[in-house]
Amino acid sequence: MKNSCKITFEGLNINHLLSLLSKQGIPLYEAVRQGKKCTIEVPSSRSKQTIAILQKWCYNIIGIEFFGIPKLVKLAKKHIVLPIVCLLLVLVLAFSSQICLKIEVSGDFDRQTVCEALAASGVTVGSNLHKINISVLQNRLANELGSMYAIVRRSGSVLYVNAVAKKEISPPIDMSVRRDIVATRSGVVTGVFCEQGTSVVKVGDYVNIGDVLIEGRRVFNDGTGEEVYALGQVTLRICSVGFAQFDGTKTVTVETGRQLKATGVVLFGKQYVKPCVFEMYTVSTVVTHLFPLNLEICTNIYRETALQKVPATINECLDELKQTALDEAMSHCDFVVKDTLYETKNNGVQVTLYGEIRIN
Repeated sequence: MKNSCKITFEGLNINHLLSLLSKQGIPLYEAVRQGKKCTIEVPSSRSKQTIAILQKWCYNIIGIEFFGIPKLVKLAKKHIVLPIVCLLLVLVLAFSSQICLKIEVSGDFDRQTVCEALAASGVTVGSNLHKINISVLQNRLANELGSMYAIVRRSGSVLYVNAVAKKEISPPIDMSVRRDIVATRSGVVTGVFCEQGTSVVKVGDYVNIGDVLIEGRRVFNDGTGEEVYALGQVTLRICSVGFAQFDGTKTVTVETGRQLKATGVVLFGKQYVKPCVFEMYTVSTVVTHLFPLNLEICTNIYRETALQKVPATINECLDELKQTALDEAMSHCDFVVKDTLYETKNNGVQVTLYGEIRIN
């Protein structure tokens, strides 16, 4: 690592000055001239002597920049967190290959469920990977989840978990008993396919939950009939409705004027910094890269915010009202949405989501 100091200055008779520095035995790593301005690079150990000569000969010093160890020492004085960062870096490099820093989940179970099952088995982020018995963990995890099986593997400091749920086998169908196909939802009939039985609805009919769609009865030409297991498919156009009430105001976010500054370190893409005490806030982050250690120091400035209601027209709140109504409609929507209809009223916005389901 080259410990040097780069000095930028301006003045006249620069060639004479460079010759003077050479006679003083000061090595010049680099010298770049631009008119009256010149930038030279000298050993850090000779920087004070060089600066003294420049000041003695009345040169205007524009900038001084250190490289190597002196720069790190200067940064350490400016950022008191640097010794802590260096200590953390040493610890991370020493133990990162042994400590679980991340858990990747795949398969039929959500991440939270799998992590809870892992925690019940004694494994979390921060656990020592070399102390984990993979075979024992796989069996315990499968039992905790009630899964068919679980596969666990580790790579570096990451633990990969794939759990597969047990497959449910449908019970056999008794085709000798009567069965009606009934509506499980309310909607408009858009299609009917009857394979066995008697259809009692047609396209365009509106049906309610529990209405018979295909009757489990076969009728012969002579008027007689027999009970059968109804087979077929009826398509219904259904909807989900959401409404957002308008009260003559809109909610805006304003800054209260209070702010908090916190400095921390970034390791493996994650910030380690003092959390904000504000309930609502915005944050701006400044990251400083420390070379050659490739460390990152982050400074977060938290600004407290609050919600405030102000008078507004319905047109000013239209986008927000539409989104609120849409969220309500989607919260109890269990079908694929094909059409969306918005209706603006005096007291709010209503949205209707349309889709289709097939009843077998």
